Amino acid sequence: EWQWMGNLVAFTLAASALLQLGAALLALRAMPHSGSFRYPWIALSLALALMVERRVQPLLQFRDGAADLADALLALLISALIAFSVLRLERLLRAIRAHEEQLTRLATTDALTGLANRRHLLAELEKELRRAARSGRPLSVLMVDLDHFKGVNDRYGHAAGDAALVAVAGRCLARLRAIDLCGRIGGEEFVVLLPETGAEGAATTAERLCADLAGTSIDTAAGPLHVTISIGVASHLPRTPQPDEAADEETQGAVQALLQRADRALYEAKAGGRNCVRVAPPMLR
Repeated sequence: EWQWMGNLVAFTLAASALLQLGAALLALRAMPHSGSFRYPWIALSLALALMVERRVQPLLQFRDGAADLADALLALLISALIAFSVLRLERLLRAIRAHEEQLTRLATTDALTGLANRRHLLAELEKELRRAARSGRPLSVLMVDLDHFKGVNDRYGHAAGDAALVAVAGRCLARLRAIDLCGRIGGEEFVVLLPETGAEGAATTAERLCADLAGTSIDTAAGPLHVTISIGVASHLPRTPQPDEAADEETQGAVQALLQRADRALYEAKAGGRNCVRVAPPMLR
């Protein structure tokens, strides 16, 4: 009877130690998903790991006949509750993190094309203008517009128009570098942000985009569709590096000026027959 009791106590103590260790590992696994709260999770993981010793020590010093089954069962219950709580908290943390990431995507991404939306693009353009001012490196933007897009919608339907927008987004992404950013700012208009790129390099990229899109067809429910784009290019070239960041009003003014110059160049491309690129003179700051 004592041997059976002792085996039960030993098993209970071992199970308690394993549950405690599992809780510590769960807390450690949750740490990368906790953001700015990672340090409390690290502390919790260390505390739980240290508590394992409190479960292992009675097991190492265990003697038949001296076993306290009630204490062992209480330790098992406590360890199980801790492990269950940490498990649920870890899953809750993952769900919160996933929800935050989804909200961030919704706040910064155009729902149709998957590109950056207007707000996110303008915010990134402000950052790049500040970076260009500090480094003295050029910055360019492309203002992209689908030619005769209203006619596409009227003739083929809005589903085909949406397919054309998605196709343009895909072509832009395929031609851009990792540091570039493409966004949809409304309707059939897109803006491409090209950091550390002068007017010549931006014009080359724009010409490739025009040729790439004009040479391919887009599959739609209404049949193959051919569309072209017109692009206006504007560049920002700081005269000398500026160590101090410009005021928000000044940076926002530079953003609007750069986009307006690209928009005027786009208007010239439209007036020049479409399916072409026009480059505005570089802007000196």
